[in-house]
Order: sequence, then structure tokens, then C-alpha cells
Amino acid sequence: MSLAKVAREAGVAVSTVSRYVRGELNVASETARRIDAALSAEGHPPVPKQVTGLSLGLVVPSLDNPYFSTLADAVADAAAADGIDVFTALTGSSPSRERASVERLMRVPDVGGLIYLGMNNTNEAFASRLAGDFPVVFLDEYVEAAGPRIAHVTANSFGGAYQATTHLISQGHRLIAHVGGPAGLRTADQREAGYRAAMKAHGVEVDESMIVRGTFSSAFGMNFFAHMARAEASPTAVFTASDIAAVGLLEAARRAGVAVPGDLSVIGCDGITLGEWTSPRLTTVAQPTEQMARKAVDEITRLAAGDSPADHVLSMQLVVRESTREYSA
Repeated sequence: MSLAKVAREAGVAVSTVSRYVRGELNVASETARRIDAALSAEGHPPVPKQVTGLSLGLVVPSLDNPYFSTLADAVADAAAADGIDVFTALTGSSPSRERASVERLMRVPDVGGLIYLGMNNTNEAFASRLAGDFPVVFLDEYVEAAGPRIAHVTANSFGGAYQATTHLISQGHRLIAHVGGPAGLRTADQREAGYRAAMKAHGVEVDESMIVRGTFSSAFGMNFFAHMARAEASPTAVFTASDIAAVGLLEAARRAGVAVPGDLSVIGCDGITLGEWTSPRLTTVAQPTEQMARKAVDEITRLAAGDSPADHVLSMQLVVRESTREYSA
């Protein structure tokens, strides 16, 4: 029997046929019908049908940041709607724990794919382990990994940052600070690039002393005024690369007696629910978490069926609330 011929007739990858025959892969009913027909034509006996359906593994860095917990919940909801079980592993953003989690999840019976929601752009051992025929979707953060069954689902961080900064400029702000994410993280780099592009497009000079980079955390946002003490001038507005950092900044402003938005306009990025409950309510550029989760689950299902991977970049949406306003000298 030629697996290559069966795969060609069924319209799937050879690796899909191999794993299906060995009982290691569940596929959509239509795909199974095509493979079974091609196998039958080659004289192969029927493949015993598996009792359980497709399950997937979900790797999450942490639940401390509400954005990650919201996105993880959205993945679980999207999977449940398709009758797919989800096995979740928390890694604390540690590359070694990520690798161990991947190895463990790939050994779970019936897990036919992996969704990775992480905070590391590269992890050589991790990426090389996934370069085979195991379906993987990198969700939110772009990971440098190559393979025949690897897809990416991300939001347009550059565009979101451009929207956020343009909103502040349209309100008359010119001294605009940027509280960015970790250096070297692609989403954080793209958000700084979007901020810079918007400033340049509107003829506003960037004050390098007003750009700081650090963790996506409330603790980092709390240190905003300490960083700005070294700036040549005081900003009238700030674009933060994550809502959770913006929440910390709002608390720092309250403690320092800085009125938001009276003295300082603040805009975040992510669209976490907590932003609706801060005082003032947080203006943000929201990521389409439900749509991203739906795309990720759909991609896993397609890849498990032997289809070619596809990348998706989704748009962010400006949500104007109370933490920004027109600048008045």
C-alpha cells in the first residue's frame, strides 16, 4: 500500500494518513470518508473508528493578566461549541516549563493539536519539537517556528497602536509618552512602531525620554511617574501597550494626585473587562478575543484534518471611555 497515493487521493498530507491508520489522529467525518475510500481502493482493511473526538492542548503563560485568562476562556468556549475538550497548562512564561508542557500535552491520548498562548518569541527546543506533523496554532504572540502544520492567529498590534496614538493626537496632545512591553517581544515592538508611525504621520516629534519598556503588568504601570521624572518635559497623555499596565498607571496617578484625564490622558491596549470598572473607565484599543479564539480552534480542526495552515491577522477596535479627553493648555 502506498501512503503517498492514499494521501493524494484523499487530498490530505501523508503524515495525516499515517497517523490516522495508526489510530493516533481523529479527523472530520468527511475527511475520514475520503481516507477510508482511498485506503479501501488500495486494499487496506477498514480502520477501527475511535470512540473519542478531537481534543486540544492549550498552553497559557499565566492567569494573573486578565487578558490571558479572557483569551483562554474564549478558546475553551469556542472548543466546547464544537464538542472539543481542552487540556490546559500554565507555564509562568518560562521557556523550560513551556517545553515540558508541550511534551506532556502531546502525550495525552486524543490530543490532536496544540494552541500556544505565550510570551516568548523564540524557544529553540520548543519550536523544533513542533516542526513535525503535529498541528499547532500560535495565538496572540507571533512565535518564530517553522513547520508544515503551524499557523498563527494574531491581532494587528501595529494598527491598534496607530489608532490609539492617533486618538490622542486628534485630541490635541503632543507630549505623548509610551509605556511599552518587553523588549524583543514582537507584539510590544509592533505597538511601539505603531506609536512612532502615528506620531510621524501627524508631524509630532517623539521624545525618546518618554518611551519606557517593561513587563505587561500593573506593577510596571505603577512605576510610570518614576520613569517620567527623568523626562525633559511632562507628558499630557500616555499610550500604554497593555491594559493591565494602564490599570497600574491609573492607581499611580491617584496616589500622586494626578487627575486622569484632567492632567493626563491614558489609553490602554487589549480591551480587558477590568477597564470598564476602573475610575475613570479606561479608553483602549480592544483585541477581538472571541474572534481570535474562534479562528484558532477552526485552524486546529483544519490542520487535524490535513489541510494546509493559514495565518490570520485581525483588527483591533478603538473603545473610547473616560480616561482620555481634549487637551487644554
